[in-house]
Amino acid sequence: MSTSLLRGFVYKRKSSVLHRLDPRTKAIILISAVALIFTSVKVSFLLLLLFVSMFLAYVGRVLREWLHSLKSVFLFSIFIFVMNYLTVYNDKLLYSLLMALRFILLTSFFSIFFLTTNPDDFAQALLKVGVPYEYTLTFTMAIRFVPTLARDIQLIIDSQRSRGLELEKGNIITKVKNYIPILIPLMILEIRRSIMIAEALEARAFGAVRKRTFYRELHLSRIDIIIMTCTLVTVALILLLKPQWF
Repeated sequence: MSTSLLRGFVYKRKSSVLHRLDPRTKAIILISAVALIFTSVKVSFLLLLLFVSMFLAYVGRVLREWLHSLKSVFLFSIFIFVMNYLTVYNDKLLYSLLMALRFILLTSFFSIFFLTTNPDDFAQALLKVGVPYEYTLTFTMAIRFVPTLARDIQLIIDSQRSRGLELEKGNIITKVKNYIPILIPLMILEIRRSIMIAEALEARAFGAVRKRTFYRELHLSRIDIIIMTCTLVTVALILLLKPQWF
């Protein structure tokens, strides 16, 4: 399940309307969606947002990967629903549904963003809004190593299972303990990889030149400006007017 979830956040190089949008435009859409998710108190509106995210995944030609990411968090969303239902006393059903849907929607919109946004373009977009290059490099490298991390996890799991490790055996506490033989070699492997990356960056004189250049410069197109404006105006009106269906 964990590797399926990670694959739902890995960039897929495809030709679609969403892929061609500027990362800043998609970031505005993402931030607007998050604002609506956390401020809405209507299950019907959150379900509408879920259909919107499904439409975006279809337009971005990443519907299958998007469904994989939702499938990976489905059981955890049920856990969120049950825990809230057991601990909340007033309007427990409504509150539990809201919390579970919010978690699903956050996963949904973030998955679409990362599936359709090139990490290099996103790094350049962060630079253009004033984020220091050291932070953008750290963030984009973390994104790029998601598939590597997923592959490492799967290899370690397969290796430990070949040695007789049963991950699904026992109660929930036993299952957590069963994953310790997975976490320890994974941490050691990633620490070694981070040291190798640091040495490679140092060997290439990282940070010697302050101004970064890019092979392809990002520019906001007319469609980017239109989408950003429509998104911001729509979300602002909803948040200010707070209609009954919201």
